[in-house]
Amino acid sequence: MRCPVRFLGLLATLVLLAGCFGIPTERPRVNIANVTLKEVKLLEQIYDMELRIQNPNDSELVINGLAFDLLVNDKTFATGMTNKSLTIPPFASSLITVETISPLSSIIRQIIGVQKSGLAKISYRLKGAVYVGSASMKLGFDEQGEIELPVPKTP
Repeated sequence: MRCPVRFLGLLATLVLLAGCFGIPTERPRVNIANVTLKEVKLLEQIYDMELRIQNPNDSELVINGLAFDLLVNDKTFATGMTNKSLTIPPFASSLITVETISPLSSIIRQIIGVQKSGLAKISYRLKGAVYVGSASMKLGFDEQGEIELPVPKTP
């Protein structure tokens, strides 16, 4: 009978300690703020992708790294990661620039897909994780949106 009581006491203590260490209750929001082509190589393109990270919590968010996949029209387009540290105050946002790489095959696949479909919009999805506290704790994010393409006018 004593063993379950001790276990519950230990569990309650761990939950209270977790609150004291500032573990966020809500996941951060991560959005693409800007993309700049940095380098073009034969088999890959390198971009500087500026991401806006929003902290919806009432305690600061200490980020020790970030990794993500960028999907365009439901196909992997590019990947990015950084080990930069960033502290975001409560209810605030910050920008971080992440080197992002896309292989040539992703570019070609997207160009062919847009030409075949004739779509005036491209959907994108940014999914990944921010690493907080220690590298063993990560908070996932998954944001989506659309980009409207300029459609040439027909004479």
